Amino acid sequence: MKLKKEVIPVLIAVIFCCIVLFTLDDYGITWDEGTYFEAGSSYFEWLKNPSIETIDRYWSFEALGNEHPPFSPLLGETTRYLFQKKLNWLNRISSFRASTLLFTLFLTLILFLFVSKLYGRKIAFIVSLSLFFLPRMFFHSHLAALDYPAAAMWFLVVYAYWRGIKDQKWIFYSSILLGFALLTKLNNYFIYIPILFYWILCFNQKLKWLIFRKRRLSFQENFRMFSKIIPMFIIPPIVFTAFWPYLWKSPISRILEYPQFSLGLIRVQPVYYFGNVLKELPWHYPFVLTLITIPLVTLIPFFIGIFRIPVKPFRNTNIFILFNALLPLFLIALPIVPKYDGVRLFLPAFPFICIVSGLGIKYIFDLAKRFKLEKIVFVVYILLFSISTYYSIVKYYPYHSSYFNEVIGGVDGAAKRGFEVEYWGNAFIGTLPFLNEHSVSTFWAYNHPARYGYYNEIGLLKRNISIIEKDDSDYLILLIRKGHFDREMWGYYRNETPVFSVRVSKTDLVNIYKLK
Repeated sequence: MKLKKEVIPVLIAVIFCCIVLFTLDDYGITWDEGTYFEAGSSYFEWLKNPSIETIDRYWSFEALGNEHPPFSPLLGETTRYLFQKKLNWLNRISSFRASTLLFTLFLTLILFLFVSKLYGRKIAFIVSLSLFFLPRMFFHSHLAALDYPAAAMWFLVVYAYWRGIKDQKWIFYSSILLGFALLTKLNNYFIYIPILFYWILCFNQKLKWLIFRKRRLSFQENFRMFSKIIPMFIIPPIVFTAFWPYLWKSPISRILEYPQFSLGLIRVQPVYYFGNVLKELPWHYPFVLTLITIPLVTLIPFFIGIFRIPVKPFRNTNIFILFNALLPLFLIALPIVPKYDGVRLFLPAFPFICIVSGLGIKYIFDLAKRFKLEKIVFVVYILLFSISTYYSIVKYYPYHSSYFNEVIGGVDGAAKRGFEVEYWGNAFIGTLPFLNEHSVSTFWAYNHPARYGYYNEIGLLKRNISIIEKDDSDYLILLIRKGHFDREMWGYYRNETPVFSVRVSKTDLVNIYKLK
C-alpha cells in the first residue's frame, strides 16, 4: 500500500520526534538549562494565579537571573506539567526537554515541504535527514535551551514570509511567527535583515521606479508592495508585548530597556582556539567552526550548491536561502559580537546550509541522470550518508557537542590542533557511574557548569553525593574546557594521571583526579 504524499513528511517528522524523545535522558544537563528550569517554573507559577502586582516577582530578570524572553522556558514547564505532574511519564528534566519535540516536528515538516516544492521529494528527504543527523544540531535538539528553538523559529518565519510574497495570508502568519521568534531569543531580531533583503529582492524594479521617480506606481502596485513588509513591523511587537507579562506594567519603557539590559550582560568567554586561550576571537571563528563540524557528506554538496544558486526557475529563492545560510555566520564574525560555545550561537544557519547542500546533491543527481546512472548514484550517496551518520552519531553518542568532521581528523584531530572539545557540560553525565561507585568520597568540580543537583533529583546520582569546595574534597572533576583553565588546572591536565576519564575516541572530555 502506497502512502499518500501528504503523510510522508508527517511520518518522517514523527519518527524524528520519537528518536529525540527516547534519547532525552542520555544527554548531560548543560550550563544554561538550570536557569531555564527555574525561569519556566516561575512563569508557570504566576499563571496559576496571575496578578499585575506580582509580575516583577515571577517575571523580572533580576529575580530569575535569566535575561532571555519567556517563550521556550514557559513551553518547557508546560510539557513538564503534562508529562511529569499529570501523566507521570517522564522525570523533571526529560519532561521539560520534551518541549523541543514541537520545534523538531515543525522544523522537519516545513523543511520537507519547502525543499520538495523547490527541488523535489527525493532531495527533501535527503535534506531532512541531513539536518536532523547533523551532529551538533542533533545534540541541541535534546536540550531545554534556547538555541534549537531559536533556529527553528528563524526557519519558520523565513518560510512563511517566502510563501507570503505570493499569498498575503502568509504574511500574517509570518508576522505572528516573528513575534514568537522574538519571544524565543534576543538574537532573532536579526530575522528582520533577511526579511528586508527578500522584500527588496522581489520588488527591486518597483522600488527603483519609486525612488528615482522613473515611473509613477499605481495605488494597487504600492499597496501590494508595502503590504508585504509593513505588517512585519506592526504585528510582531504586538505579539511580543501581549505574550510577555513582564512588559505589561510599563510596555514602552521596558521594551526600550530590554535590549540595553541584554547587551549589558554580554559575556566574554575565553576560548581555546588553534592552541591559544583567546578572550577576543578573530572574525573567522564561525566560518572555521562550520567547516570542521559539518560532515563532509553534507559539506561538499553545500559548496557545489553555492555555484547552482543563480540557476532558474528559483533564482530569487535560492539567493534568499543562501543569504540565510551565511548571515548568522557573518553576524557572529563582527568584531563587536562575542564568539564562544562552538556553533550554538549561529545555529540558525544550519537548516539553510542543508538546503543549499540539497541543491548541490540535486545537481549531482541531474548529471548522473544524463548518463543513466541516477539510481546508482542515489544508492551510493545514501550508503555514504549512512556510513557518515554511523561515525558522527553512533560513535560519538551521546557527546555530539564534541563532534568534529573528517577535515580536521575528528575530535582527536581537533584536540591536537588546539580546539575546544567540550564547552557546555554535557560530558559530566559520563562521570556519574564513578561518583556513584565512590559515594563515600567528596568531589570538587572546578569552575563547573554541571548541574549535579538535578542528577540527584532524577535518581541518576545517589542523594548522599554532593559537589563541595576544593579544601574538603577527595577528587577533582575537571571539564576539559581549556579556555577556562587556570595555571593549577593546566598543571593537573598536563602532569597528573586521571583516575577516571570520560572519553570520545582518544580524547578526554572530563577527567577526575585524586586530590588526597
